[in-house]
Amino acid sequence: MNAALWSAVLAIVFVQPQFGFSVWSGVGIAFAQDDDGGDDDGGDDDGDDRDDGDRDDGRDNDRSPGKRTIRVKPGKSATPRRTPRVEVAPAPDFAQGEIVVTNLSESDLAQLQTEGFAVIELVELVEVAVVLHRLRVPRGLTLEQARDRVRAQPTGTTGDFNHYYRTEEEPTAPAFGSAITPVALAPSMPCAHLNCAALDLIGWPAERNQSPQCRVTVPVGVIDTGVNAAHENLLGADIEVLRLVDEEVDASKAVHGTAVAALIVGQDTDRVPGLIPEAKVLVVDVFGRNGGDERASVVSLVKALDLLVVRGVKVINMSLAGPPNATLEAALARLAEPGGAVVLAAVGNGGPKAAVAYPAGYPSVLAVTAVDQRGQVYRRAQRGAHIDLAAPGVEVWSATSISGVKPKSGTSFAVPFATAVAAVLASRDPTATPDALAAQLRALVRDIGAPGPDEVFGAGLLSAATLCAPKNFAVPVE
Repeated sequence: MNAALWSAVLAIVFVQPQFGFSVWSGVGIAFAQDDDGGDDDGGDDDGDDRDDGDRDDGRDNDRSPGKRTIRVKPGKSATPRRTPRVEVAPAPDFAQGEIVVTNLSESDLAQLQTEGFAVIELVELVEVAVVLHRLRVPRGLTLEQARDRVRAQPTGTTGDFNHYYRTEEEPTAPAFGSAITPVALAPSMPCAHLNCAALDLIGWPAERNQSPQCRVTVPVGVIDTGVNAAHENLLGADIEVLRLVDEEVDASKAVHGTAVAALIVGQDTDRVPGLIPEAKVLVVDVFGRNGGDERASVVSLVKALDLLVVRGVKVINMSLAGPPNATLEAALARLAEPGGAVVLAAVGNGGPKAAVAYPAGYPSVLAVTAVDQRGQVYRRAQRGAHIDLAAPGVEVWSATSISGVKPKSGTSFAVPFATAVAAVLASRDPTATPDALAAQLRALVRDIGAPGPDEVFGAGLLSAATLCAPKNFAVPVE
């Protein structure tokens, strides 16, 4: 067949729709929504609002949205129909019609009640030494006006909105389960699991498990979503989950919390071992779901902080972020005093130009940012003078919500590395104050980026190389 005849045949098959042949659209093409192969502080395991089961064979149960076959009838266009875009209202930053305030005097409360304020909830928190009031705003006042009226009272200076905090969920990369074969990244590395590069980056001591003085003996607190304690990576771990959420909201998904907990106490030594698998972890689930919005109120956060310190926790992991709040700030400042706990929080994933996120922005909290395996800052990490230190948080592997493991990216997943080091320090010196533990942790860094503390990496990259040495509080040698 000559060239002219071949051209005619091809034109009929691939161009002319009236012949009824199949036309293929998008074959073999799928675009990832994240350019780093991981997720950004959690999210459902495939980015939608349901749990797909996280199959343990490296594939999601859902079909790929990037591949479709379109059968075209004669006379019809091969162009697929476009789904109309639905505008989604932004998630609220705070509860409507509520003001929270701590340590309001009886006379000030009485005055506010005469103005139409009503008490929704009264909570006495022992360890943070506050009495917390949730007040219903009277009709005719905006939230800003109501807050100003509360703050105008002599004891109402902590009055604020009942803000919401989130784990900043984003779509994730495909999950992998038992089909994956861990490979050592370098012959000299003393491990062959999926997080070798992260542990090597911070000099995590391979001999820690054989060093009695370097074992964790104090309970560790985690304030997050729920945790799937039945996940194979957590079987055998000493985990207790406590729920502190209003009953009228749906329960949180066990996605983000499971990943954070597994980084700390994971039992799967072959693929994703936890940093301190011997530790007891108390997880307080403060998140609830209102439709697709998973969030925690400031009231739940303050309750959780108090509950953990009552239970003897000295180190608290908060892989969440949100707006500033006077009530939360007061509670955290109280915890920084002797008898309290050192609190570590994610700096947030709003990007380099975003405003400071909280609780990481408070002076009483250790703010942790994320870096990749090369020590480069995570592309979405927020920046500022409040940042204390950096830790691995880009494509670190951890447990999914049901089964299997997946690479995770975000400042949320850097916090557990700093939490693990803080737990070892607290175990070596149980009498150390929160300020002392924070100072010791800031000393265990390696300066990267601009010389000295900076707004990208803080004091530097976490360095655990000397953590188990007899004198482990000196700044490591470069």
